[in-house]
Amino acid sequence: MLGLLIFSGFTLNLILHSALGIGNITEEQNQSQPIGLFQVGVLFVSVFLLWLLASYGLAFLAFGFLEYALLFPLSALACMGLEAFCTRWFPSLVPEYKGFNPVTAYDGLVLCSLMMTLHIARTLMEALILSLGFSLGTLLSMVLLQEIRKRSSLELVPSFMQGRPLMLISMGLLSLLFTALGLICFNAWGIF
Repeated sequence: MLGLLIFSGFTLNLILHSALGIGNITEEQNQSQPIGLFQVGVLFVSVFLLWLLASYGLAFLAFGFLEYALLFPLSALACMGLEAFCTRWFPSLVPEYKGFNPVTAYDGLVLCSLMMTLHIARTLMEALILSLGFSLGTLLSMVLLQEIRKRSSLELVPSFMQGRPLMLISMGLLSLLFTALGLICFNAWGIF
């Protein structure tokens, strides 16, 4: 179970670095904004609920190549529904700043997390651990990138490296680091 948690955290971080969540994380205007804990919570809940729906409610459908065409609108509806529910019933939990857009299912993070969870998880506990790991991986990358952004504003950084170029290079280095750490953990536990 710990291996699944580490796998999911590192894997979604790689997806995040590969381009899906890159636009909102590298935005320069978000420097003073807080980390999106609310969105990470919505990511966790929506992936888990959608796994339940797809595994038990839609199990009779043979998805095939239509899997993405069905699950993307469902993931966007889940994100929008959870945000609307929290806005209606728990307005103090919903921040004014929203780093990810629920209409795009948080820039595809929910869809990718759901697809990996559907293909890996066989039990309810595995799905819960995978969705938690995906959420924690997203949170960890957001915290690290915000700290890098803060440090770059304090340090002397060349003008051509400020902003998005520095964030893209940082995301690439974090991706390499997380891949190496994941492989070390998997080799130590004998997973691979």
